[in-house]
Amino acid sequence: MLPFISSIALPRRPALAICLLAGVLVAGSARADEADDQFAVAAGHYARQQWKLAVEEFQVFLRKYPTHPKASQGTFFLAEAQLQVGDFRGAEAGFREYLKREPGGQFARPALFRSGEAAYLTGKADLAKADLEQFQSTYPQDNLNAYVLPYLGDIALGRGDAAAAARYYRDGLSRFPQGRLQDDCRLGLARALEKQNQNREAERLYLAVAAKAGNPLADDAQFHLGALQYAEGRYAEAVETFAAFETRLSQSRFRPNARLGRGWALLKLKRLDEAGRVFEGIISDPKVGVDARYWLGLVQKAQEHWKAAAETLLAAAAAAPDHELLPAIRFHAGDALLRAGDPAAASEQFDRVIASGTAGQEWSTAGNEWIDDALHGKVQAAFQAGDHQALDREAAEFDKRFPDSPLKGDVHRVQARSLVKRNQYGPAVKLLEPLLSAGSPGDQDLEDRYLVALAYQGLERPQDALAALLPVLDSAQGRLKSDAQLTQGSLLLAVARYGEAARSLETFLEGNPTGDAEVKGRGELAICYARSGQLDRAKKVYAELIEKHARHSLVLPTTEQLAEAAYEAGDSQWATELFRRMKTESGSKEHELKGLAGLAWSQLKEGRLAEAAATFEKLLEHDPPATVAAEAALARGRIFEQLDRSDPALAMYDLVIDKYPKSTEYPRALLAAARLRDKLQQDRQSAALYERLATEYPQLAEADAVLYEWAWVLNDLGQTAESTALFERLRREHPQSRYRADAVYRLARQAFAAKDYARASELAAEVLAGNPGDALREHALYLRGQIAAAREDWDQVHQAFSALAKEFPKSPSRLVAEYWVAEAAYRRRDYETAGKLLDALAQQIQGRPDPWLAMIPLRRAQVLAQLNKWDEAYVIAAKIEAEYPGFEQQYEVDYLIGRCLASRADFQGARDSYLRVIRSPAGAKTETAAMAQWMIGETYFHQKNHEAALREYLKVEILYAYPTWQAAALLQAAKCRDLLGEPGEADKLYARLMKEHPGTDFAKKAARRMAIPPGERVDSDQSD
Repeated sequence: MLPFISSIALPRRPALAICLLAGVLVAGSARADEADDQFAVAAGHYARQQWKLAVEEFQVFLRKYPTHPKASQGTFFLAEAQLQVGDFRGAEAGFREYLKREPGGQFARPALFRSGEAAYLTGKADLAKADLEQFQSTYPQDNLNAYVLPYLGDIALGRGDAAAAARYYRDGLSRFPQGRLQDDCRLGLARALEKQNQNREAERLYLAVAAKAGNPLADDAQFHLGALQYAEGRYAEAVETFAAFETRLSQSRFRPNARLGRGWALLKLKRLDEAGRVFEGIISDPKVGVDARYWLGLVQKAQEHWKAAAETLLAAAAAAPDHELLPAIRFHAGDALLRAGDPAAASEQFDRVIASGTAGQEWSTAGNEWIDDALHGKVQAAFQAGDHQALDREAAEFDKRFPDSPLKGDVHRVQARSLVKRNQYGPAVKLLEPLLSAGSPGDQDLEDRYLVALAYQGLERPQDALAALLPVLDSAQGRLKSDAQLTQGSLLLAVARYGEAARSLETFLEGNPTGDAEVKGRGELAICYARSGQLDRAKKVYAELIEKHARHSLVLPTTEQLAEAAYEAGDSQWATELFRRMKTESGSKEHELKGLAGLAWSQLKEGRLAEAAATFEKLLEHDPPATVAAEAALARGRIFEQLDRSDPALAMYDLVIDKYPKSTEYPRALLAAARLRDKLQQDRQSAALYERLATEYPQLAEADAVLYEWAWVLNDLGQTAESTALFERLRREHPQSRYRADAVYRLARQAFAAKDYARASELAAEVLAGNPGDALREHALYLRGQIAAAREDWDQVHQAFSALAKEFPKSPSRLVAEYWVAEAAYRRRDYETAGKLLDALAQQIQGRPDPWLAMIPLRRAQVLAQLNKWDEAYVIAAKIEAEYPGFEQQYEVDYLIGRCLASRADFQGARDSYLRVIRSPAGAKTETAAMAQWMIGETYFHQKNHEAALREYLKVEILYAYPTWQAAALLQAAKCRDLLGEPGEADKLYARLMKEHPGTDFAKKAARRMAIPPGERVDSDQSD
């Protein structure tokens, strides 16, 4: 958790700003006396929510007329007004006074609620809890529980009862999902869940609240989201989250703490310069300035700017003598001074930290945690000053006061360095053994050093042991030197320095050792040869060993290591021989099991799958340890899968899953089973396994693959929202994943399908910016073009599809891309370019019946129509239905044919074409149908059949919800009324047009026509 998060308390929500009983505040009788007038004045201010004036006037009323019949009401309303102006203590007293006067009174219900609310707002948790729980119990169905439940949640959370708080918040969201405090519940629930380590759900809730534009809790949620990300070590995300407080949340009360948190996250990311600038920007803040100086000092220390760090930290200490961080500030100031080469000044700061633990200052308890650091610093300062007596004194004090401190080892290390300086080597070795490899061996006896080396070897510290052995190897004679050579060989073997180890062991064996030492030496030499790839030499040494010492106890472990070395070196035949020897000649279950396991793995490596499966089965029958069993079962499952035997493979995976959940193979078995069940279309079982993997092993190396594959399984199950969430999670959590680009593309496709074009465009651009590979790039370019088309951004359509056609000339989508380039030109009204492109496309599609290709002749005809080449347009359009009988947009063709016929004054033919548009299944109720209906009216209008035209125009207004055409139809219908000599009816239509479509050009024309005397409206420009 962020170090400053505890300073951010739960929000004290403002009082519910409603007038609970406004109906009571109606003025009294006409003959009211002075008391009634005073009450009425107070009530009037209350009703208008002029709260301050209401408080003043109700106080006057109650002071003057304490026994008035309305005094109890006045008490309640005064408390309510006080609550609204923030006088929570006065409000609480008032509500309790009312309940005391009239416990069963008219306002007992809201007064009980308000008393609990006021107590909540004044921080009286016990009283608030009692009142609110009483209210909930007495009025369980009351809508005010929408406030009671989050208040109780806040109280529980403030007391550390996160589970109870979560129940209250969930209840609030469940019962009042649209309540005014729904986001308060979400935010509170997020905090409660976070305290219960349910961080993923908490994060989703924080994001939901923070994302709501204008939400007053957005900054609270944003801040706690950043704090959560920081607590989880997701520092880069925290930096971005806290950055919102520099832009859209710059006025938030959380801003100082958010900036502090951002600096902390940058510090964790080792972005020191940025962190320093953040801290520098808030060192003058009255709320977090001291903290900022402290962290700025730590940044400067991290940058090794010791003098600057010391100055910053000393300034922080001077600015806040009672600050809770003062011990830490002084310690780090001392540490910086020490590193700056001023041990005396450093020691002074350390002394002040140590004194704080006993001097009785307010922060003495907190100071205790720094006293061992300060004593450690005193030891270092004494060492730096060369005051060895002071060093011993401080070190002894440290051991006495802090025997279990994690700094004890380093204190001993410093003391050991001091002892070495004073030539006291024995105490140095006893204090801190690692100094053995760094310090001078002095006069230590070679035997002691050899024994220490053996101790290091037993502790598995071979490098230290090798360093300790060097003087023995250089100076010792006889048996000690021989033993040192053998030990050196063993140590070098342990650290995989096989060539050096072999030379040491060869030298050792030249001395003709006997007994256990000989067996150990020959066995380890064989292992060295095997590990360094000299298998022939290894086999020779091993054969000599077996010939002379076949029954020796050290032979079997040697055989085991050689078998493993042979296996790793690829000599499966020798590995098989050695593992079989272990299995048959070991005499112990442990080595028999190892032999079986090795034999099975060797057979597997040789590609003898059936034999390997059988050997693994024998191994499992011998009830091996869990780790061996899990490994064998998983391997056997994979063998069966290679042999295309799905059922036994699943049985093996399930065995690992069910019986060995703590094994390292468990997650691999989950993944293998999930993939196999997916392959077998057992999607629900597969999804459940992926979910377990993602939940139980979020750090799995294949975590990105798990999310990606799980998302597809959920997609196959039709769980689109869940699949989308996983793709988004993969995008967010695994920026380097090889699956990320495809996941982002899928998100882009889904956003496009949901018509969220802005997000779809952003995601498509993200795919293209990441070098996704040719196949995905082609799809992303196509999608970018689709998005642009949906947004009618024809410049972007041209750019995207031109790029697709250029980069992927052999793509199956090239023809579509070229069409869209032409379409973009058409939509930009560049009809000349569009015509040329479409003519070229027409040559490419000859003889192809694909229905969508009908768009090409349609657009060609429409281009000609735009150029008023109606006859040429008709020739092309008239052929489309026969050539493309399945064309869904035939109604567009029919509309165009109608226009062509109308241009020839073939109005009946035009009307027939328009009727086909209106009656077509695909075109009915489209805007094209509205236009066709309007054009039918126009054909009659041009024929001066105003009665028929009127009827057709009015159909547009009634049948089609397209405002432009409704307005145009009303205008034309009104003109028809004028031409029919019905100016009164025309005026009604003009008036309706202006009312229903104000501000349009049609409304302006209607206004102008209404201003003309009826007898003068008929003019030669009948169609206007």
